[in-house]
Amino acid sequence: MKYHCRFLGKIVIGACAFSGTDGPWGMQELPLSSSPSSGLIVWLRRLFCLEIRLFAFLAIFMLVSSVMFGGERFLLSNEGSGRATAYVESPKIISFDGKTHAAWLDTPPAGGFSVRIRTRDNATGEWSGVTDIGEATDNHGGPALTVDEEGYLHVIYYSHHHPFRYRKSVRPNDSSEWTEYAEFGVDLTYPALVCATDGTLIMTARRSFKEKPWELEMWTKAPGGDWARQRSILRSRHLVYTQFTASLAWGPDHKTLHLGARIYEVPGEDAMVSITTVGYLASDDNGVTWRKANGDAVALPATPETFDSVSAGRTSHGQSLHVGSMAVDAKGKPHLVYGVKTEETAQSYWASLAEHGQWQRHHLNPYLPGKFREWDLFMHGGISFGADGQPLIVGTVMQVQPGMHEWGEVTTELVRFHSHDGGTTFTADILDKPDAESPRWMPNIERPTGFNEVADQPSFIYTDGVRGDALHDVLSNHVYWISN
Repeated sequence: MKYHCRFLGKIVIGACAFSGTDGPWGMQELPLSSSPSSGLIVWLRRLFCLEIRLFAFLAIFMLVSSVMFGGERFLLSNEGSGRATAYVESPKIISFDGKTHAAWLDTPPAGGFSVRIRTRDNATGEWSGVTDIGEATDNHGGPALTVDEEGYLHVIYYSHHHPFRYRKSVRPNDSSEWTEYAEFGVDLTYPALVCATDGTLIMTARRSFKEKPWELEMWTKAPGGDWARQRSILRSRHLVYTQFTASLAWGPDHKTLHLGARIYEVPGEDAMVSITTVGYLASDDNGVTWRKANGDAVALPATPETFDSVSAGRTSHGQSLHVGSMAVDAKGKPHLVYGVKTEETAQSYWASLAEHGQWQRHHLNPYLPGKFREWDLFMHGGISFGADGQPLIVGTVMQVQPGMHEWGEVTTELVRFHSHDGGTTFTADILDKPDAESPRWMPNIERPTGFNEVADQPSFIYTDGVRGDALHDVLSNHVYWISN
């Protein structure tokens, strides 16, 4: 950073000295002739120098801005859907052997929904063109992405209460061509996807039913085999609408599988009256059996009463909870980020596992930049640990009026929390100048899914644009990838 600024400064000094004018750092003016023609030349030279100064200062400003706001920001698409980078369960960025692949959900002008992907050459910084993976049933049909040990990409997409569609890249580490899709499952939505050490794909997703409580199902695909349902991991206690917001993460040994979730239950017919419970489970045998953080076995399917509850709330008591994607640090300790919304405010927390299976809670709102300290902080994002071992948390801030819904609220802005001391303290920055007309939201952060390689600071993608009014709206939102 300092080197680049000094280099640009030398360019300005040299240009201004050559033109015979004062440089911006106080260089002496060179002797000039007083003839009319010489005067014209002087003024032309001074004009030239002014242009050089403006160019240099603009370059310095852009360089400083890129450092302050996360390095490279790249426009993946201007046809993003109202859920282009949703949902937090589904990993959408995979880095492997010098390339980064990013997938999202578009609404082309002709109509319909298209799952798309682009690839960055990390040596040159160049991005590939867009590849269409396949259609989706509506704005809930976005992709979940992972990679196996050989570099083949795997994607699940399409469904909102339908069977999923699965495809595999034709060549390793190449997103430009895919096998024909295969369908599996019944009434599934919101996939989380990882790859085990033996190449088995493991997926969890919500299963909806008409006449019994909804569940979080687990499916697997062995190399060369078909997708097969294994078991239900979580179940609602009520018959009506349910969400699980379940994300998966491997421990550093690639043997312990961690699951973080928010179970959203509706105990009656009114969908605005809900019970929300944030919790955790772990498996040491690729999802066959599950346990709490303290080691206690859990009977499946677990419920909010039996899994490892971190926090809970009821709208009838003035509280509702939301959760981001979870992460595991280099020591194998799981971490969850979640928020608590009341009528007055939204406060968010980072929960890390302490001794004896207890959860330690860290309040994140106090780290917001000063002018945003009174804004509402939601964890519609996630946490990830890069190769440097430091946590990176991405969430959203907004100004929600009493009685208004926060999902896609137009004042929404992205906030990023960095730590350089393992999470003892954080610094936070808002990624854009606030715009009351359009939200920047739905960040989806890069995370380990088995064999992918996360950089020192994980990247993420996000949506710049509105949510729309219905499931099938054709929108033109911007979709960005941003490095850290």
